[in-house]
Amino acid sequence: MMTRRSGRLLQERKNTPSNIRLPAVLPVGFTGHRRLPDEAASRAVLREFLREYKATTPAIVYGVSSVAAGGDLLFAESCLELDIPLRILLPMPVEEFSSDFEVDGWTHAERVLARAISVEVTGDRGDRAELYYECGIRTVQRCRLLVTLWDGQQAHGLGGTAEIVDFADRIGRPVVCFDSQTGARHDLHADAMAGLLDDPELEFLNGLPDAGVPPPSGLGLRLARAWFDKIDANASHFAPRSRKLAAVPVTWTAAAALFSGFAARAPAATFWMGLSAAMGLVAAVLPAILRLDHWQRLWARTRTAAEVCRSMMALWPAPGDYDLIGPEAIPELAGVLLSLNFQHSNDTGRTSVSLEEFRKGYREERLQGQIDYFHGKSADSEREGRRFRLLTWISAGLALLVAAWWFSGRFDPAGLHHHGGGRWVPLLISALFQVATVAGAMVVIRDCDRRQRRFRELEQWLTNWEPQFGALLTLSSVLEIATRIERALLVELLEWRSLMRHAKLPRK
Repeated sequence: MMTRRSGRLLQERKNTPSNIRLPAVLPVGFTGHRRLPDEAASRAVLREFLREYKATTPAIVYGVSSVAAGGDLLFAESCLELDIPLRILLPMPVEEFSSDFEVDGWTHAERVLARAISVEVTGDRGDRAELYYECGIRTVQRCRLLVTLWDGQQAHGLGGTAEIVDFADRIGRPVVCFDSQTGARHDLHADAMAGLLDDPELEFLNGLPDAGVPPPSGLGLRLARAWFDKIDANASHFAPRSRKLAAVPVTWTAAAALFSGFAARAPAATFWMGLSAAMGLVAAVLPAILRLDHWQRLWARTRTAAEVCRSMMALWPAPGDYDLIGPEAIPELAGVLLSLNFQHSNDTGRTSVSLEEFRKGYREERLQGQIDYFHGKSADSEREGRRFRLLTWISAGLALLVAAWWFSGRFDPAGLHHHGGGRWVPLLISALFQVATVAGAMVVIRDCDRRQRRFRELEQWLTNWEPQFGALLTLSSVLEIATRIERALLVELLEWRSLMRHAKLPRK
């Protein structure tokens, strides 16, 4: 009955229309030569490709590229001419980058920079070739499809088009290659292009019901907050159900041990032993019947997405343009991360805050909040561990007392006194069930101890970072510490998600 009810509830939630959805996005990156035989022909090739892709793709298409002279600038200008949002990655700060242009070329680049939805500097140390190479690599990592104007020849130095295309090829990124001389097209990993928008995780999360959360009045941070509230509410819905269902097999196992003990003294020993065996069998198959792993996975999926969104919102008001958390951090949530990062870059209502305002808000709301959270979870785990230890010792002690009382008495249970080993059968059955119950309790105790140590460790890490964060005076140093904090929290989240997915945590 419980399984049918759980399935019906989940189906009802699936059938409930959802109005709060993160839009699917398709970032198209670019790399190409600076010197092109025919810039007009190359521009026409890029414009036609982008125009067709925008018209036929059921997602928000946006461009990701630098604005270096030549192919990069042609691609960027083509995006803006077609009203395709553009995110710019610069290999170095603008003042230094501008020295690579002639006056007329830099004028074109400045116009593009002014209209881009974000401009991010990917490096500020190293020689120019290394910085250009790293910018090209970052472009590949930030896109799902790479377009290139390339003559097919090997690069003449670090950071050339051939090296960026080779990197994309090695990681399996689909690449549309246009010959920079003839305009002929050939594709790398063409089979992957058909599935560029296949994102089961984003579809699953978007399809969850709104859970009473009102639709956002706009995009950007408002949409991110509404989506977070929706996913958080669904995660909270799945969590209690998983925990309550998990207690049922433990209860049945304990009842089986109790009834097997009755068989030692009760007149109808055969009945009590049969009932005990039946309850033990039910306890063994209940996890599969109740689909405990299924509910835990739902909880893990929704809770992970909610916490990733929470982490991104914590960094949202920071000054500057950058990806909050790159899609490579959690490949399964790449679609979610790409969509949220696009909302962040394209957030026209985003309030510009000063470094001091961001530092104060992050320190008080995020950092101190997480310190308090881990302190509380550590205390909860310690109390839970104590309760299970006490319960285990009391149960084991009572079991020993009952066993001693059973051995000291003289009894001949009905239906068993004709068999030489009859006196041992009830005790053996009861002992096996008790061992199973105690073993399960010890698993929970060990997990409580593990979680307590881990929560204390995270609390200590954040406590050590807190004074550093409050003393820093530059944006780059503040963001470095904030990013380090969020990465530490994500590592803990991913470790927990992995344990949940592979059923290495107890179901209690």
